[in-house]
Parts: sequence; structure tokens; C-alpha cells
Amino acid sequence: MFISHPLIKQFKVEARDYQIEIAEKCLKANTLVVLPTGLGKTNIALLVCAEKLNKEEGRILFLAPTKPLIEQHKKTFENFSEIKDLVVVSGSVKPEKRKSLYEKARIVFATPQTIANDLKNGILRLDDFILLIVDEAHHSVGNYSYTYIAERYAREAKKPLILGLTASPGGRIEKIEEIKRNLFIEKVEAKSEFDEKIRRYVKEREIKKIEVELSEDYKIAKKLISDLIEKKIEALVNIGALPTKRISKKELLNFHNLYASKANSLKKGELYMAVSKISEIIKLDYCLELLETQGKNQVLEYFEKLKKENTKAAKSIVLDREFNFFISKVKTLGEHPKIRKLKEIVEREIKNKIIIFTQYRASVREIENKIKEIGGAKVISLIGQKSGLNQRKQVSIIRDFEEGIYNVLICTSIGEEGLDIKGANVAIFYEPIPSEIRQIQRMGRVGRFIKGKVYVLVAKETRDEAYYWTAYHKEKKMKRYLESKQSKLIEIR
Repeated sequence: MFISHPLIKQFKVEARDYQIEIAEKCLKANTLVVLPTGLGKTNIALLVCAEKLNKEEGRILFLAPTKPLIEQHKKTFENFSEIKDLVVVSGSVKPEKRKSLYEKARIVFATPQTIANDLKNGILRLDDFILLIVDEAHHSVGNYSYTYIAERYAREAKKPLILGLTASPGGRIEKIEEIKRNLFIEKVEAKSEFDEKIRRYVKEREIKKIEVELSEDYKIAKKLISDLIEKKIEALVNIGALPTKRISKKELLNFHNLYASKANSLKKGELYMAVSKISEIIKLDYCLELLETQGKNQVLEYFEKLKKENTKAAKSIVLDREFNFFISKVKTLGEHPKIRKLKEIVEREIKNKIIIFTQYRASVREIENKIKEIGGAKVISLIGQKSGLNQRKQVSIIRDFEEGIYNVLICTSIGEEGLDIKGANVAIFYEPIPSEIRQIQRMGRVGRFIKGKVYVLVAKETRDEAYYWTAYHKEKKMKRYLESKQSKLIEIR
């Protein structure tokens, strides 16, 4: 069965009960929709838009974090709806052109930074917008532009209605509540893949944790830098700058910020010294993380960046005798054992469409070069604009992958969020990530239309193990909270 509606093309949108039910609720109150990737959050938005524009005069603002994502949403609406005058607005469009686009549009698909700027500069007014859609709504925290736009919209629109969409609002109750406050949410509609009405639409996804052992040479190099970090922490503990030798990266950052703030106000030399020494430890810890989870090339590339950095902490590290001994050891290392395991998996799965995720841009090149050695592998990389890949090229790469010109796509975080990458049925995480939001988004890139597999590479006795279990437990906690009967899906009455 298909949706029958004056503003939706015939025989185009499948009539799924859960989507229709959620859309009907979204028409009545400001709603946050939490739905697993691939189960039709955009279709729900389409149903809500069609009904609003069919019944009321006015315009709709559809926000998403990146230009490729807003282009994708516009394309979906063009393919499935009869709604005319759909426009895309981003920072690449000049302000005077944006103003004319706003005036003729029924639906504006836009990036939040552009809209926030145009509101502040008087280029855009929100009084006649009848719906605000906030995609990837988990960004609606802190100073992100979503918060400012929602506040202006709620205050200025004659008939405001807000729809937030996300696959994961996060594992912390405080963050979910902040999202609700910032988007003026009155009701949360949350469904999991185990929900009775959704289960039949969910494709099976097999998840495999693949453990690898660091070589003895890697273990020796790891001990060298671990001992150096421990020595520097102990020195700060001895002078009372840190409370204990067992201290997390988050706690180090907190102490760094605390001392930096105090140093700026009190102008005391010992405080500046503490800031610099903690910066050294943070940088060394990053070297350790690269060694454990990525490999020698990434460490050496970071060392070259440190040599160019004009900070006291970087200069101190570069001149440190023990650190230079560590670097000399790193130069003798072979490739990280994950590379060999990654090649084995790709060789085994090469008949499928594969997405490889890595957190580090420096790893993309190495992975791409190694995978190109595999027979039948047609490899392309998807990286962010900061690495020199503009948004038009990003969209082109995704299209080429979907059409089968390439069968292996290597992604940094640009490939995680929101983008609809069709047809991939194997994902490989080169490393686990401690964020439950990013993990859910990575998982959602595969098994959307056919059965999928996810491989997670974990280097044993490294922070990979901690990150793997951190994300696992955060995701479980989030789902328990959203599904709990006590919270009643956090409905505000």
C-alpha cells in the first residue's frame, strides 16, 4: 500500500503504520522523533510537511547540519512530493541571492549557521513559517545555531510547530532534557528496532568484534611513551598541580581549562607553567592513542605537526630526549596489525559494497593505498571540506559509490551523520569510538535495504577496548531511558 495525499506523488511512498501514526502526532505538538537510521525519519517529515501545506498558508524551514544533507533532503522531496518551490540555502549562496530565494520558497532547506546569520542580519523573517524541522536534532545543545533559530522561531512565528529528528539523542538524561528545552519539545516519539510495528522493516545486522594483538615492537614503543606520560603526570602530582597519577583525559582537560582561566586573571607564572605541562601530557597521550589504534605513519605525521607548532608545550616535547628516543623506535615499526586484518576482511567481503570508517584523516590515505592492492577493489575516499573536498564533490562520490563505480568507500566522520548512502551491506570500523551517537550513525549506514554486517577492529589492551565498551553501555542506557514506561517517552503535559 502507498500513501494517498494531494501533495504526495502516487505509488511513491509506502504506507507504514508507524510513520503515519508518528506524523499525526507531530502535527499536534512540538515533537522529537527518535527512530533508527533507515526507518524513515525523512518520510515522516514529508508527511507532516504535505499535510501542513495542504491545510495552511505559509512556509516551512527544514534544517540539517551540512549542505550535502540538505541537498539530499530536497532531492527526496522532489522525488516523492508534488510540493513546488523547494530551495536550498547555504553559506555558498550570496546574501542578496538568499533573500530572493526565501521570498519565493514554500520549503527552505538550509544549514543552521546560514539561517542564524540571516536572522541576525534581518535578511530573513520567521513570522509566516508554519513548521520548523530540525534534522540531526542531537546537535541542539550549547551554542549550536539550532538553539538560537528555535528560540527566534518560537517567539516570532504566528503558528509555530517544531519537529526534531534524530537516530540518537545521546545516552545522558541531562542532554536529552537540554535538547527538549532548546527545541521547545512537548512530546518525544521514540521507537527502537525491537518495536512490534517496526520489527518487520528492520534488516538483520550482524556485528562482529575483531580483536588484534599489537606486535612486540609496538608494545615496546607503547611502553616508552606511556612511561614518559606517567613521569610527567607524577611531576605535576608532586607539586600539587594534579591530585592523582590515575587521571583521565577529560580530567586533564578540565584542569587545563581551570589553570588557563586562573592564569589569565591572576597572571602567575606557576599557573602558566601548569597549563603548558598539562598541554604536553595531552599531546603525548594523543601520540599514544595514534600508536595504539592507528600506526606508525600517523604518529610520525603528528610529530611533523608538533615541530611546526609555535607553543611552549610542543617545543618542549620536540626537544625532549626521551620523546625523540620514542620517535626513533616508531620509525622502525612495521604496519599496524589492524591493516592486515582489514585487508583480510575486505578480501573476504569484496563482492559486497563496503564502507570503512576511520576517525583520523591521516589513516584514510594508508587504508586507501592498502585496499587498492586487493583484486576487484574499486576504492574512493569521502573526507570533509577541511581536507580539501568540497560539498559538491562529496555528493558526487556518494552517488558514484551508490551506482557501483566504486565498491569500497573509506569515510571519516563526514560519512556518519544523516547522509543516505544506499546499498552498502558491510561496514568496517577501523577503530571503536566512545560516542554512542556516532556509533549508532555508523551502524545505520549498512543494512538499510538488505542484510548487513558490521566489523569492529579492536586492538587488545589498548584504549580501543575502553571505547568499545563505553559506546556499548551508553547506547544501552539511552535506549532504556527512552523506552522506560516511567518516563512515558518524556511527554510534557
